[in-house]
Amino acid sequence: MRKVDAANRTGVLVVGLLLTAAGVLGLVLGYGGFGPEQAGRPVLPVAWRERVALDPWWWWVLAGVALLVALVGLWWLLAQLRTDRVGRLELPPGGRDGRTVLHAGALCDAVAADARTVAGVDGASARLAGERRHRLQLSVDLTDRADVAEVWRDLADQTVPRARRAAGDPGPRRWGSRPASRSTTPPTPSAS
Repeated sequence: MRKVDAANRTGVLVVGLLLTAAGVLGLVLGYGGFGPEQAGRPVLPVAWRERVALDPWWWWVLAGVALLVALVGLWWLLAQLRTDRVGRLELPPGGRDGRTVLHAGALCDAVAADARTVAGVDGASARLAGERRHRLQLSVDLTDRADVAEVWRDLADQTVPRARRAAGDPGPRRWGSRPASRSTTPPTPSAS
């Protein structure tokens, strides 16, 4: 996902710089930055204007290209709005008829509140993501005097198993971690 984000930012930066350069060039040209003769000239040369006037199909081509650019822009915008967050989980059926739906926000709030009760945890937040395999991402802020190994053990032995049971997932526990922007390393449980 990070490679996609980096490519996306790079593409937006390049397009933005090109459009900014074209806009600045147009302003400088229009205000006489390249001489008053250039500022008074039409944007399109006379030969091009005559060609477009003789062949009206140019306008249809231009309209088609503009429509294509608009559709690509809309596709890109919708792709930016898409996330891999999970809105709700359908729990496996129990012994009774019907279905149970667990809202991901409720699960994440409960997991974060549970993690905050662990000694040495100053704050916590949780996020449920993933389309095929769900991942519970738990970010934990530790106090200055927290024993990281003890916090890790408490989260692994208490918080994560409770979250898995609530989500109807009795599978094996898998842990991963990644450093935060600060000096602490928050545990990141993975519920899959």
